[in-house]
Amino acid sequence: MQRDDNKNKVFNYGLALALISAFLYAFNVIIEKKYVGYMNSETILFLMYLGSGVGLYLIHVFSKNSNRFKSERITKKDVPKIVMIVLCELFASFFIIEAVKRVNASLVSLLSVFEIVMTSLLASLIFKTVIKKNEVIAIILVIIGSVILNIKVDLFSNIGISSLMVIVACFCWGLENNITASVSHKEPALFTSIKCGAVSLLYLVFVLINKSFSLSYPVLIFYGFFTYGLAILAYAISTKYLGASKSTLIFSFSPIFGVFLAFIIYHEPITIFFVISVIFMVCGIILIRSKE
Repeated sequence: MQRDDNKNKVFNYGLALALISAFLYAFNVIIEKKYVGYMNSETILFLMYLGSGVGLYLIHVFSKNSNRFKSERITKKDVPKIVMIVLCELFASFFIIEAVKRVNASLVSLLSVFEIVMTSLLASLIFKTVIKKNEVIAIILVIIGSVILNIKVDLFSNIGISSLMVIVACFCWGLENNITASVSHKEPALFTSIKCGAVSLLYLVFVLINKSFSLSYPVLIFYGFFTYGLAILAYAISTKYLGASKSTLIFSFSPIFGVFLAFIIYHEPITIFFVISVIFMVCGIILIRSKE
């Protein structure tokens, strides 16, 4: 009985972290919507990832000697994994940027749900993680919910190589999620700061190529620390308790939070599709908590 209680506590802790991660990440859409009229998206993302990278590194520096935040040190053996995480994030970010430039953002959002599928497949096939029947059904429910939330009548009016780019990005994220889970117990603030810093450099390259560098809104650096930095850190730690597959499944709630925040802040309408989507995704989360 005590063992079951401990397992439930661990699961609930991981669940809370994954939901916090999804909620914080949802603010990105709100922030980008506010500033996109003043700056291009690459500059916004550069500043936000810069803030997250610097902020997470400061967390690492100030907490590494604290017993409360004590974790295993990153060693030379972990360097290849950290490099893979960074490369996966860089490739995924690049392909997503290129896809968004070519097709409807709704199509990109819809196809991004394949991140859940890729994460689970790679977890099972390469990382030998057991995916239970109830988890498979939960994944299907969340995917259905995501499709209902994102689909539009004219969604597939312009598909092709851009769709393939999104699928490749999802593969990169799936691989990254599983590797992250394998090192999540080792200085998570440090390796997530390295990842965010590397992504900020990628966006800086885009900004410099487009000659659109600007520091007109330095507050984006602060926003980035919370919406990217803390969100990614919470996700990374959640994988320690839930594994990559479950954490990614719960993190997929981020678009739901995004729509809800848009309703509160920008008074955008809540549609029946949103309600149906929420029902499917909540059922998915309930299902992964159940025993087979």
